[in-house]
Amino acid sequence: MHSLSLDAQLHRFLQWIDQTRPTRLAVVMDRNTERDCLPLIQPLLPPHTDFLCLSDTGEAIKTLEHAHALWSHLDSVGFDRTSALVGLGGGTVTDLTGFVASTYLRGIDFWLIPTSLLAMVDAAIGGKTGINLQGAKNRVGTFQTPSGVSLHPPFLRTLPKRETRSGLAEHVKHLLLTSSTPLDGAQLTHWMTDGDGLDLDKVGETILQSVTIKSRIVAQDVTEKNGLRKQLNFGHTAGHAVESWAMQEERDLLHGEAVAWGMRVALAASTLKFGDPNGTMAQAARWIAKHLPCPVIPPDAETLWPWALQDKKNEEQTVQMVLLQDLGQPVTDQPMPFEAFDEAVRLAEKMV
Repeated sequence: MHSLSLDAQLHRFLQWIDQTRPTRLAVVMDRNTERDCLPLIQPLLPPHTDFLCLSDTGEAIKTLEHAHALWSHLDSVGFDRTSALVGLGGGTVTDLTGFVASTYLRGIDFWLIPTSLLAMVDAAIGGKTGINLQGAKNRVGTFQTPSGVSLHPPFLRTLPKRETRSGLAEHVKHLLLTSSTPLDGAQLTHWMTDGDGLDLDKVGETILQSVTIKSRIVAQDVTEKNGLRKQLNFGHTAGHAVESWAMQEERDLLHGEAVAWGMRVALAASTLKFGDPNGTMAQAARWIAKHLPCPVIPPDAETLWPWALQDKKNEEQTVQMVLLQDLGQPVTDQPMPFEAFDEAVRLAEKMV
C-alpha cells in the first residue's frame, strides 16, 4: 500500500516522475478537472506529456468505449512498458485510468491524483480498477495498486456542496464499520458546505482517518480472498442497485448519494436481523437521511432486485449483504432473500 500522507505540494508525484522518467506520460481527465485542476499541475509536467480529456463526466466514462479510445491513443503514439498514465479526477476518472493502465501491454505504471472527496477517501485507495457493463457497476476490472496516490486537499475547493456530501458518504461508511461512536459525535458538521467553505486542516485529518481505515482493511485482504475486504461493501448492495437503476432511467444520482441510501437499507436490514436495543442503528439511519439525503425517490424493492442480483459479492444467485450487529461490528456474507430485502427497503424509508 502507498504511504498514508497528504501530498499538499505534490512533491511525491514530482519525485516519482523524476525517479522513473517515463518515456511517455499522459494525463487522463474529464472536462471539469481539465478546467479546475489541470492548471495547477500542468507547469510541473514534462514537455512530452499528452493530455487526454474524456468526452463525458461521471459514470458515463466508465465504459469499454472510453477504455478502447484510450488504449487506441496510447498504441497509436507509441506508449511502451516504460510509459505511464496519470489519473486526474474523481472516482470515475481514477477507476478508468487504473483499468486502462493495468491492461495496456499487460500493465504500465500509473499515478492517481484524486480531485473529489469520494476519490480521496475511497475510489483511489485500495488498488481496484473497473468499468461498468450493461448498466451494472464495476463488472469488469482488475486489482492493481498504483505507483502512488497524491492526496491534495486544495482540489476540494473546486467542489459544490453536493459533491462534498457525496464523498462524505464513503467516510461515514468507514466510521460505521470501525467505530461505536454515534455519527452525531463524529465531528462531521464542517463538511456541510461547498468547497470554498471547507477548513482544509480538518479536511486533511478526515481524509487521513478514512484512508487509514480503508488501507488497514485492504492490507489484510488485497484481492478479496478471505472475506475481510467485503466489509467495505457495506451499503453498496442496495446502493449499486439504485445507482444502476438511476443510470438506466437517466436520473441524476451521484455514487455517494446512492451509497448513503444503501447504508440506510443496510442499517434497516441489520435492525431486522439483529435488533437495535440501544437505538444506535436507527439513529445512524436518521443522521444519514438528514445530512446525506437521496435526491431521487428510489423505486420499490421489486424494481431494484434484478440489479441487486448482479452484485459482485453474491454467491450462487444469492444476494449477500454486509450488515452491522452494532456500530463498529460488521458481519459479511449475510444472505438476503427478496422478502428480507423488501422489508429492509420499506423500513429504511421510515427511519427518518
